[in-house]
Amino acid sequence: MAEVSDNRRIAKNSMMLYIRMFIVMIIGFYTSRVVLQALGQEDYGLYGVVGSFVALFASLNSAMYGATSRFLTYSLGKKDKQQLKTTFDSAIVVHFWMAVLVFVLAESIGLWYVNNRLVMPPDRVLAANVVYQTTIIALLLNIMQVPYVASIIAHERMGIYAYVDIINVVLKLIIVFIMNALPYDKLISYACLMLLVSATVFFIYKGYTSKHFEECRFGRTHSRQTCKEIASFFGFNMFGNFGNIFNPQAINILINRFFGLVYNAANGIATTVSGMVNAFTGNMMTAFIPPITKSVAEEDMAKTEGLIALGMKMSLFFYALFAIPIIAETETIMSVWLVEVPPKSEIFTRLIVGGIMFEVIRRIVCAGIYAKGKIKFVSICIGLLQIINPFVVWFIFRHNPKPELAYLSSVVVHAILAVIIIGVSRNYLKGFRAALIAAATLKMIAIIVAVLVAAWYLKEQLPQTLWRVIVTGVVSTIMLSLLTYSVVLNSANRATVKGFIVGRIIKRGKV
Repeated sequence: MAEVSDNRRIAKNSMMLYIRMFIVMIIGFYTSRVVLQALGQEDYGLYGVVGSFVALFASLNSAMYGATSRFLTYSLGKKDKQQLKTTFDSAIVVHFWMAVLVFVLAESIGLWYVNNRLVMPPDRVLAANVVYQTTIIALLLNIMQVPYVASIIAHERMGIYAYVDIINVVLKLIIVFIMNALPYDKLISYACLMLLVSATVFFIYKGYTSKHFEECRFGRTHSRQTCKEIASFFGFNMFGNFGNIFNPQAINILINRFFGLVYNAANGIATTVSGMVNAFTGNMMTAFIPPITKSVAEEDMAKTEGLIALGMKMSLFFYALFAIPIIAETETIMSVWLVEVPPKSEIFTRLIVGGIMFEVIRRIVCAGIYAKGKIKFVSICIGLLQIINPFVVWFIFRHNPKPELAYLSSVVVHAILAVIIIGVSRNYLKGFRAALIAAATLKMIAIIVAVLVAAWYLKEQLPQTLWRVIVTGVVSTIMLSLLTYSVVLNSANRATVKGFIVGRIIKRGKV
């Protein structure tokens, strides 16, 4: 009964995250267009280049969030209020000193670069500095915000997380129209208003968590040992994240070096598409990670196995839901979406989207290993293999100059990492049956391949139109859903799905 309740909560949280993503994506696309029109190309480019330089420091945030979330969720699973309070206060201390470090680097090296190396019109130096300073302050607020957001995720309050994110993008849309009405420099006005939005979001998160979660009222209960553990976890996690960032960026540079800008454009298109697929699968994993961490803390291995297995099935299901139509109908989607399709865009997209499947497998099993705090070996493997891969690609290009081989190499790396992570999982989780997870994974992969083959066959039988894309998508969705439900899900999983759907219908009927 507890398992069914947990699964229903995961399903509800996943739904909230998907609603959030759709709203944020739609408003985000519209806001980008309006901002470009309001600022003009030159100021929009200036805001982007200054912001992207600061974003180098912001890349630390994902690693910091992963560390903080793990420790808070683990403490919740232990049901130790004092440990939870100590963990939160220690996280605040670690993030404070990280913010100090970022501030020093940004106001020294960063500020020198903006004023001495950045190419911009002389009359926009003041505006560039205002943008830079406001962006730094916003970044510092984001760093200090991480423990509060991690607390919300750890408590599985995905509704609040979704609402605040929606408020964030709505405020950003509103300030675009306010900016046009102000009699000041539009770029400076936009930068200051964006800082105001960041501050508002920070205080919403801080206010909500301080009111609803007792541990989030900062005191002086931090522990030096806990601070060291969080910092150590963060350091190894950062190495793995660095590999995730370095690999695609280095490959993009190599493609530019060997093949030119046209293929960089194709890479950009493929990366945009893969980012959307990653967003859909990432929401599902975000909903599963807190309960997996809590079950590890409770030392309930049967529950941990069940959650990881279900997380694997559902994450791969939502991945395939979007990946299969994209892989099967890449040419048609590209021709409708783009005026001029860069060469190799289709093959790049198919390979990158295909490789995401192995990333999904790796990340959901890593959730259990990270929950145990055993991060060193796994992070070194993830970081090291992805750092080595561009050097392998360079060697391949020297002997066989075909750009698609770079993406094929990345797929192989992700597949190897998935096998390694599943293989070593039993060494870190006592009593964990890695073979059970491997069997569920292979079964789901077999279904994905079967549905993809059917979708590809259907594509070949119909004329190339937008309607064919819709038909292929609908047929593949129905096949994937039926096969997953009947072949992959166990009886408890099916009961959860039935209960959730029926519950939604009854609730809507009462309304």
